[in-house]
Amino acid sequence: MEKDCTDLHIKTTNKTNRINIFFITLIVLLIISIVAVFVRNRGAQKNSSSPPPPETTKANLTIKNFQHVATENGEKKWTLEASSASLYTQQDSARLTDISVTFSMKKGNDLSVHADKGVLNIKTNDMTISGNIIAQLPDYSLTTENLNYQHASRMIQVNEPVEIIGQSMTLKAGSLTYDLMTGTLTCENHVEGSFIEIHQ
Repeated sequence: MEKDCTDLHIKTTNKTNRINIFFITLIVLLIISIVAVFVRNRGAQKNSSSPPPPETTKANLTIKNFQHVATENGEKKWTLEASSASLYTQQDSARLTDISVTFSMKKGNDLSVHADKGVLNIKTNDMTISGNIIAQLPDYSLTTENLNYQHASRMIQVNEPVEIIGQSMTLKAGSLTYDLMTGTLTCENHVEGSFIEIHQ
């Protein structure tokens, strides 16, 4: 009789161990599943984020003495020359160095812009230009460090300090917009200027 009780106790202990192992295994599988879902979601977030900037990817093609002409309905809107252009097809962009852009305007008053570097959107023809910018019109010159050109609206936007120097005036502003279609220049943010009277 004592032998039967001992056997019964052994069977009960083995059953309890199996239940404990089952629950431990279940908990481990649950933790693994949670970790897998977390890793998968992090990967999905990375894939859905914006593509890396050209600086962090490898160029598909580099061209020396790059030239580009933007036209619309057979009419030339601007021409661009650069010492080099690195093309990134995944971002539809070209990184430019030592650039010169000439914007065609009415009455032949073309706007010439020279800068250290820039980025051209190959699809939209929008541009971001930076570094020692000098823009010249027949009546005055403009200096700044960064400007954006929107091709669809033919607008130049400068959101950094800019200085405009002409024969009879000097003007400083925190930002400006220039409408290439109308030739209208609008200065904003801490505008300061001085005018020189010219005697003829």
